Amino acid sequence: MSLLRRVEIPIAITIIFALIQVIPYFVNMGPAVEATQDKVVRWTLIVSTGALLVGLTSLLLIHVPRVTRRRTHWEYSLLLIAFMFLMTIIGLPFPELNLGLTGYWFSFFYNNVLTPLSASLYAILAFYITSAAYRAFKARSLEAALLLISGTILVLRNAPLGTFLIPQIADLGDWIFNIPNMAVNRAIMIGGGLGAMVLGIRVLLGYERGYLRGGE
Repeated sequence: MSLLRRVEIPIAITIIFALIQVIPYFVNMGPAVEATQDKVVRWTLIVSTGALLVGLTSLLLIHVPRVTRRRTHWEYSLLLIAFMFLMTIIGLPFPELNLGLTGYWFSFFYNNVLTPLSASLYAILAFYITSAAYRAFKARSLEAALLLISGTILVLRNAPLGTFLIPQIADLGDWIFNIPNMAVNRAIMIGGGLGAMVLGIRVLLGYERGYLRGGE
């Protein structure tokens, strides 16, 4: 097997850089290791920024053929490409042309286009979630009944009409949100943390190879 195709090389690189990030949290390794850790963090930021180019290329490969071949809803793809290049140009750091993140045009499009669209999207999503909850909340068992009752109480607690009609619903909703919900939330966070630790150990030991060309 060619040296460049050996899977041991990326595994070794992963182990080395993971240990550089993890060990200083438990053992004082000196300023040299801390400086290396800071450099690795900066490299990560640079690589993640370069990943934007991959996303840009992928987006163009998907939407440009859709526009050129006049597929269904190609107008939306054209609008997406146009605004992508427009915001890229507006975000360039040229203050003398009112460009850049602090320039007039970036603030104009951000406040008058992106913010209203985001608000509309979240409003539509809220109605969709409410509709899905209405269809899903059926008291077919004790657990489903508890979920239905708790969800109804929390919806009434957050609705001005609910607290107006039943003032006690606010205290009951706060109790459900701060005690049972918090307990379940902490259990999920602890389970997620343990799962992340196990995954990290598997990566360090070379058992997890999902990032190696599909797990080869």
